[in-house]
Amino acid sequence: MLSHRWGDSDAVAILAPVSSVAEAVARAAAGARLVDVGTAEALIPAIRRATADVLICGYAEGADLVLDADLAARSGAGLICRDPAAAASAVRRGIAPERILVRVTPAQIEPAAESGWATLVDVDAAGGPLGGVASAEGWPADADSPADAVADAGLLAGVEAVAAVAGAGLLAGVEAVAAVCGWLGVSVVETRHVAEVRRALDMTETIRGTRPPAWTVRGLA
Repeated sequence: MLSHRWGDSDAVAILAPVSSVAEAVARAAAGARLVDVGTAEALIPAIRRATADVLICGYAEGADLVLDADLAARSGAGLICRDPAAAASAVRRGIAPERILVRVTPAQIEPAAESGWATLVDVDAAGGPLGGVASAEGWPADADSPADAVADAGLLAGVEAVAAVAGAGLLAGVEAVAAVCGWLGVSVVETRHVAEVRRALDMTETIRGTRPPAWTVRGLA
């Protein structure tokens, strides 16, 4: 699983986009395991000097995770693939499956994981505005209520719709999507809301029993 290669535990890892060294340090402190520098190649060595707590995603040599199969094959870095078909193609080119992270939608997490892929979901895009599943009124236009949204569009759409109807706003939708993705077995989530999403993922992992308690109290009779 990706969490063993690029993470410290079985916890879902967070990938956060950054545009500066200071932002990378702050995102790492908030709970990000990976940061995405995009095409800003100069940030890679600068971030490494500033913090050893994150791994770096980018388009250049020196990144731990890249988006180009040729670069991944050459450098030994991990590879983000746009879908399972691209991931299968990368394997045929000699890139080990454990080095591959596949972008999926929330609905694709379980089938991709069952096929052996580590998965990545952009929860900011999936969670708002409601991941494209809901209307401005808060649930799909052909559904009469959040309950109908759950039945017609699945659990994820229902969670998003309920968050919107409650007036909780975009961030609540992102947190709800992250929590459900964690439950479904996602490997990595991408978000700008690191602290909030980390809290939502920790909640899911606690409910599942995969996260140890932060502290325990023993009662004495």
